[in-house]
Amino acid sequence: MQAVYQSVKFEQKLLDKNALKVVKTISNAGFEVYLVGGCVRDLLLGLKPKDFDIATSAKPEEVHKLFKRSRLIGRRFRLVHVLFDARNFIEVATFRSGTVKTAQSGIIRRDNCYGTLAQDVVRRDFNINALYYDTQNHQIIDYVGGLKDINNKAINMIGEAKKRFEEDPVRMIRAVRFQVKLDAKLSAEIKTCLHNQAQLLSHISPARLFEECIKLFHNEYGFEVFCQLEHYGLLPHLFEQTERNDFIKKALLNTSARIQQNKPVTPVFLFAVFLWQAQNQRFLQIKQKQKSNNLAMRQASEEVIRKQIKQVSMPKWLSFRMIDIWMLQAKLEEKNPKYTEKLLHNPRFRMAYDFLLLRSKSINPELKSAADFWTKAQR
Repeated sequence: MQAVYQSVKFEQKLLDKNALKVVKTISNAGFEVYLVGGCVRDLLLGLKPKDFDIATSAKPEEVHKLFKRSRLIGRRFRLVHVLFDARNFIEVATFRSGTVKTAQSGIIRRDNCYGTLAQDVVRRDFNINALYYDTQNHQIIDYVGGLKDINNKAINMIGEAKKRFEEDPVRMIRAVRFQVKLDAKLSAEIKTCLHNQAQLLSHISPARLFEECIKLFHNEYGFEVFCQLEHYGLLPHLFEQTERNDFIKKALLNTSARIQQNKPVTPVFLFAVFLWQAQNQRFLQIKQKQKSNNLAMRQASEEVIRKQIKQVSMPKWLSFRMIDIWMLQAKLEEKNPKYTEKLLHNPRFRMAYDFLLLRSKSINPELKSAADFWTKAQR
C-alpha cells in the first residue's frame, strides 16, 4: 500500500489551537502524531471542523503521562481525552493494527491491538475519513484514495462493506450522515449493504446510539438525514415508533435553522417530537379504561419512553423533560386565563410553547388560536 503525499497549508483560523498544542507536545516527546479523520476531510472542503481528532504512535498510557489534565476512556478501544475545560477536549487515539476481537455476530468487542500508521489506515471506515495531516510539514498523507473521493464527492468503504458494517453497524448511520452532509454519493456496495444489514443496529448498545442520534439530527441537514434513514430502512432500528409527518419535518427544519443562527438546541425537543404520535396513540388506548386524562397521559408517556430506550437510550433528565412538554400541551390548549401567569413561569414553558406552535403549523391547525393566545401572553 503506497502513500500519496500532498502539500497543503490550511488557514490558521480553521485550525484548533488546542489540537495543535496536543500535537506539538506529543511530537516533542518523540512520537509520530497527526490530525486525522473528519477534521482533515472538512479542512480540505473549506469547512470549519467541529472536532479535531489525533492519531499517534504513542500508547494511551504514554499520552496520559504527557498531559496533567487528561483521562483514559473506553474498553472497546482505549483513548485519551486531553481536557481544556468542562466541555472542550481533544481525543487522542493510538495507531491500531488489523487484529481485533469480535463477537459471534462479527461486531468488534476489543480493538486494543496497536500498530503502525499504515495499519491504522485500514482500520478506519471510509476513504474520506482516512486522511492524516502532518502539521509540521503541512502534508496530507493518503493511503486509500481519500483525496480522490473528496474531489469526486464519493463515499467508498475501506475493505469489504458487508464485513466492515458487521464489525461496527454504527458505520451505516455514519455513511448516511456523510452522504447528506457532504452532498456525496454512496458506492453501490454501501447502498446494497444498508438495505440488507439494517437489522445489525439492534446489536449496538442503546447508550452509544443516543450519542450517534445527536450527531444525526443536531445539524443543518437533519431532515434530509431523517429521509435517508427512512429510505435505507435504518430508521425503524432507531425509532420504531416514529413515522414521518409534517410535524417532524417542521421540527427538524426548525432545529437546523436555530443551529445556523447559533441558537441553542436540545435533544429533548426532537425526541419529544419523534415520539409524540406514538404517545398520542397510546394515550387514546389507555383513556378508554382510565377516567383521568392526566393519569392516562402520564402512563402513555412512560410506556412509550420505556419502549424507546430499548433502542436508543435517553438520560433520565431528558425523558423527564419530554414528559413535562407532553403534559403541558393539554394545559396550553385550554387557554385558561387563571393559569396563564403560572404557566408562563414554568421552566418548561418555552419548549412546550414551541412544541404547540409547531403542532399548530403542521398536524394540528385547529390549535392556531391557542398558539396565538400564548404568543400574545408573552408580550
